[in-house]
Amino acid sequence: MPGARKYIEVLIFVVLWMAAGWVFHLDTIAYLVFGIPLVVLFQLFISRQSLRNLWVRDAATFRLSLIGIVIAALLILAPGYDLFFDALPKKSWMAVLWLLFAMAGAVFAAFALSRQRASATRQGLPSFVAALLIGIGYISASALAEQHSIRLPFPKLAFLLKQFLLYFTVCFVLEEVVFRGAFDSHVYRPRSDGQASGSPWLSALFVSSLWGVWHLPTLAITTVWGVAAAIPALIIVHTLIGVPLSFCWRASGTLVLPAAAHAVIDAYRDAVF
Repeated sequence: MPGARKYIEVLIFVVLWMAAGWVFHLDTIAYLVFGIPLVVLFQLFISRQSLRNLWVRDAATFRLSLIGIVIAALLILAPGYDLFFDALPKKSWMAVLWLLFAMAGAVFAAFALSRQRASATRQGLPSFVAALLIGIGYISASALAEQHSIRLPFPKLAFLLKQFLLYFTVCFVLEEVVFRGAFDSHVYRPRSDGQASGSPWLSALFVSSLWGVWHLPTLAITTVWGVAAAIPALIIVHTLIGVPLSFCWRASGTLVLPAAAHAVIDAYRDAVF
């Protein structure tokens, strides 16, 4: 069945990516960056879609208007500042690479923002809010369990905003662009007749579960029992957040809202831990 084949293709792709993470002992940034050429190959040769559809589902062309160029320039400021005033002076080369990709992501984010329709934004908002509340709730509960304060005084709010800007842009190159932009679109694709190829819920659950398991090579787990214990926890947490992100991506038509939700959750995590 063509539908089953698409699920298998995504599964094989994620397994190979994870295997590379373990075999080559990649750290978190290297593991993320390793996915960039992989997702390009997947989009062009497996999914057989244009790269522009990773950021805007139905985009026919990739072009930045004057407003788009201005947005890109503004979004580049946050990663650019960290690049030139922190990562390069410290010669933190993996951080340099991550920030360069964040700067590239600013261009793709500007493209998506300039193509975001107000009506589609309204359709995607319920799923966006659901993902945000679940993610923030999980981080807050984890922080309180480890006796961390979840209060955000002004210095932490400023830090949260900065982290949000970094994560938002990098989501257009790493992680969100893979699991929502590429994989979700591959297993669930609306058709011109109003129908869709694939089950909306099954596909969202599948992609989100894989997103959770995909994190395993980034965790400092050295035993089989540790891996076995981590798998259900990763699947539960990332499914609860990932399913709304998939529906948000489908409803809003661009990666803007899923990337924003993901960025807020990660920035909040950094602020409270």
